[in-house]
Amino acid sequence: MKTKPIVIAVASVILLAGIFLIIRHKDTAKPGKDEISQFLNGFNNRVKEGNTDSLLAYFDASQNIKILHRLINLLAGKSSVNGIGKANFGLTLDVDASKIKITSSELIVANIPAKFSHDSLTDRQSVLILKIHRTAANQFKILQVDARKFLADYGAYEAYVKSKTLSDKDKYSPETLAAFKTATQLKSRYDSVIWFAHVDKKVFFYVVKGKWDLDKDISRYRNINRYKDSVIEPYKMGLVDPDLKEVIPVEYDLIHNISATFPGLVEVEKDNKRGFYDLNGKIVVPVNYDQVFPIEDDINLAVLRNGSDYFYLKKDMGISEKVDIKISDFFSKIKNIGNRFDLYTNALSVVTEYNSRKENGAVYIPPSYLTDLNMIEKMKDFKNPLRKGSDDDDNGDVHEKYEVGFSGTNKEAANWLEASFYSIRDYFLGGRTEFYDKKNIVIVDKKNDRVFTQDIQVDYTPGDGTAALEGICDVNSIKVINDSLFEVKAGATLSLDLYDTTKYVDGGPYYHYLAIKDNKLVELPDNRNFGFTKYVKMDDSYLNACYTMLVGTGFFDKREKKIIDHITPEMLRYMKNEIYADYRYQFKDKRWINVFEEMASYNMGDNKSNNANVDDSLTEIDKYNISWINSRLNKPKPNTLASK
Repeated sequence: MKTKPIVIAVASVILLAGIFLIIRHKDTAKPGKDEISQFLNGFNNRVKEGNTDSLLAYFDASQNIKILHRLINLLAGKSSVNGIGKANFGLTLDVDASKIKITSSELIVANIPAKFSHDSLTDRQSVLILKIHRTAANQFKILQVDARKFLADYGAYEAYVKSKTLSDKDKYSPETLAAFKTATQLKSRYDSVIWFAHVDKKVFFYVVKGKWDLDKDISRYRNINRYKDSVIEPYKMGLVDPDLKEVIPVEYDLIHNISATFPGLVEVEKDNKRGFYDLNGKIVVPVNYDQVFPIEDDINLAVLRNGSDYFYLKKDMGISEKVDIKISDFFSKIKNIGNRFDLYTNALSVVTEYNSRKENGAVYIPPSYLTDLNMIEKMKDFKNPLRKGSDDDDNGDVHEKYEVGFSGTNKEAANWLEASFYSIRDYFLGGRTEFYDKKNIVIVDKKNDRVFTQDIQVDYTPGDGTAALEGICDVNSIKVINDSLFEVKAGATLSLDLYDTTKYVDGGPYYHYLAIKDNKLVELPDNRNFGFTKYVKMDDSYLNACYTMLVGTGFFDKREKKIIDHITPEMLRYMKNEIYADYRYQFKDKRWINVFEEMASYNMGDNKSNNANVDDSLTEIDKYNISWINSRLNKPKPNTLASK
């Protein structure tokens, strides 16, 4: 699939995300179900014995061993879903009732019923899905595990058992239990007490008047804010100190974590404006500014922007007169902007908890400038050290770490544009692959004194992988096509089956085309792996690029990996036919049909026939690039003919 969203972990889900290796069918007899049943019974016997080493031997060695160990420990009853402590209930697999589907001589799918049980509680059912391949006669290995439902059900049952068997003292720290009691007292004064923050053994309470709705007021997964009161559900937020005194009045749309931006200060937002209070209730920075950028500077603490005007926040907390600067003048000084940092450390400098026995993460409302620069969403839940007995995986989006790395800066077009690249690795306690990778580009437009940001996808392989490309081919650069169109080249993991079945491109540059529309940066739609064929007329510069290629036959992990520094003729042929595939051309060669079957625009799943002729659909750029590619292949053909 060409485009896919970044996967968001759902409640209590851990997916063992092995790479789905492509199986080449052989003309051999399919295995019998009795052979598969014997294999599954042996696997189940190891589960009953709790022998993790023996269980590991049942899996294909190419899988992620760390992730695999986590699943095996669960099956063997060695650990809970978050890997801490032992399971608090029993697990049995009913392999005799398995639904077995033999899809080929080499690939088998087994759906195994699973049961979770506890002596004093009701049993619950689930299923574990194994993809098995035959390695030799009567010999099998587990190639991949689809554990999405199994582990969601596992986590839910674990939380259910804890809720019925553990006391509050088992689940919560004394500080948390005391905060629960105080929050109950405050409910006589406020409609909601939503969070409480622990600062130097003192507790501050986030209070709300009106109707507070977390999903509407702060979206966890998107940078959406409800800054202004809704006619239907108005609300305002404030902060109460340990003496139950209101240190921030209940009149704000959002109050950030204490000390998140500056030590001892609290950022607040109202009607899209930002400012700061101290913990004594004094306004340090009036809530008048559109943006606040903390900077590394000998004299100044931050740059404040109000419309097109800039001011310095000095280290003595005074605010300067208007200064004649632009964002490009101080961008490189912005705190953390050129460094690698882990937001988990910042998030837990002051632990902020939910006033909830169900939501167990530590709430992190990051500094607004990090959200403005697209480094992090408006809100994150991190692992909470004060919920000692509760399960942080209950909510499914709890994070262990959130690493941001600076990858470099490019300057283009007579120095009027500067682009910085960042790699982001997000670790979930319940994540499918333990972490998710993405990139971010921040573009500073010096001519118009503005900043644009955009997420950059890093994985274009089928399935749920989110692994970034590593090594010398992970290059990032920007090229200005015109004042409102940029070409961004960023290293990514790819999935390019070439016509030659012994060659497969699994990494290299992916081209993104970003346009400025309504003063916002948007990525133009593109289903092609070589996106430049759609948006620009090619020249020789597009032939020089670093790619990783797997060469050979059999499973991908057994093939030879090569690094190439140029587009090969095989890749050029793919590139040309990808243009036709984008218009659903009906290839006469079945190999090309197989090559493009995962392309979204080629295989739309609508059961409609593909097109025998796409001449009228080709753009002028398409036609130019087809002709240009043909000239490089030294096989001149009419512009309107695809490979036969």
